[in-house]
Amino acid sequence: MAIVSEILTKLTLSYGGEREPKCPTVVPAYDFNPEADAARLEAAIKTKGVDEQTIIDILTKRSYSQRTQIAFEYEKRAKKAKRDEPSNVVDYEKIDNDARALYDAGVKRKGTDVTTWISIFSERSVPHLQKVFERYKRYSPYDIKESIRKEVKGDTEKTFLTLGIYQLSEYLVIEMFECLENKHLYFASRLSDAMKSKSVKEKVMTRIIVSRCEVDLMKVRTEFKKKFGKSLYQTISEHTKGDYQRALLNLCGGDD
Repeated sequence: MAIVSEILTKLTLSYGGEREPKCPTVVPAYDFNPEADAARLEAAIKTKGVDEQTIIDILTKRSYSQRTQIAFEYEKRAKKAKRDEPSNVVDYEKIDNDARALYDAGVKRKGTDVTTWISIFSERSVPHLQKVFERYKRYSPYDIKESIRKEVKGDTEKTFLTLGIYQLSEYLVIEMFECLENKHLYFASRLSDAMKSKSVKEKVMTRIIVSRCEVDLMKVRTEFKKKFGKSLYQTISEHTKGDYQRALLNLCGGDD
């Protein structure tokens, strides 16, 4: 699930010097046990069909600090190594090997070798992946984004797109003047815009709600209702569905 990755690696959208009272919709869980949560997550992921509800319930009801501890414990349990650090040395042979491996594991064959795709997308550094995607065009008639859409569907697709594509561009682009003028209205407007399109811009919604739920999402909700005449909770309900919807509604913290 793309939102799981986003929740576990929250992007901070705060600005220095903030002193206003916090109005969070997510607070630290009482009697918190990161080892137990990590074990429950592991069991939920490994169960047949994946127990999405348990995953959502845990990740949307823990604070950022608590999620960080859960991620650490989960990583220990799963023995997963980490994404490569960016390097000044460009390994052209590795770039070519990865590009060819993605092609061989996907477009070239019938059925996708998902393990190979996950390994490359999750372990390589972002600069390395950028070069791999460029090199990939030499092997495949489709670019990497189109190949992902052809080879994988549903939550796996969202995860790949989050890991491989969206980290490369938009996260740090903030319209500073609008945000500084009224940041709560700014975030409310961004959320509204993300849900106006025929295809909801999930990465924008996830980024804003996850990053603000422990800071001032209550105030964003207030501005949303004031500006658009409908609550954020209602609007999310109308424009999303499934596990993604349930996760966002939990983080939203209630209706207005």
